[in-house]
Amino acid sequence: MSKEEKKLNDIIETNENNGFYTGSVLVSTPDILDPRFTKSVIYLISHNEQGAMGFIINKPIEDIHLTDLVKLQKSKNILNKKNEQKVLFGGPVEIKSGFLLHSNEYQIEDITIKINEHFSLTNDAKALQDLYEGNGPISSLFLLGYAGWHPGQLEKEILEDSWLVLDTNPDLIFNNSFSEKYNLSLELLGIENAYFSRSSGKA
Repeated sequence: MSKEEKKLNDIIETNENNGFYTGSVLVSTPDILDPRFTKSVIYLISHNEQGAMGFIINKPIEDIHLTDLVKLQKSKNILNKKNEQKVLFGGPVEIKSGFLLHSNEYQIEDITIKINEHFSLTNDAKALQDLYEGNGPISSLFLLGYAGWHPGQLEKEILEDSWLVLDTNPDLIFNNSFSEKYNLSLELLGIENAYFSRSSGKA
């Protein structure tokens, strides 16, 4: 196991504890002023006493597709339509690192990390190549970078009404209508107006 894989294993603690939100979705409120997180939907793959890690799942990087990250092989292959899959901005941490968040039927032995019964995470060039050739997972998102929080930071931000917390499901995570995912998340929270006021949630 490489240092990078061990680091991911150390970060991803999937045991749910009281007060933690592993496996949940974070939906930003207008109190988030950082433009990187404005109207963000984040799938939280880890949250424990050591901090939190997640991926922004609704912000494609303009003009970058999977084909831009994979070199064409010399042989002529019939490529899956997913080779035009968008590349997402996963967050501002380790922005040059690529992560494939995907369904569980696809695994690379000793590399893929199973997050829970619905999602796995692979950080390896082979997964990118497999996806490009149509041999990858059924459902996936390819992301550059991730979002991270220091111990206690996310809890504080939630208490300050910066984030709303939503139960997750694969249909929401892997929905490719990225421009609609924020409003859809708000609807699932019972919020009809996507542009709710900054005072929302405050006493």
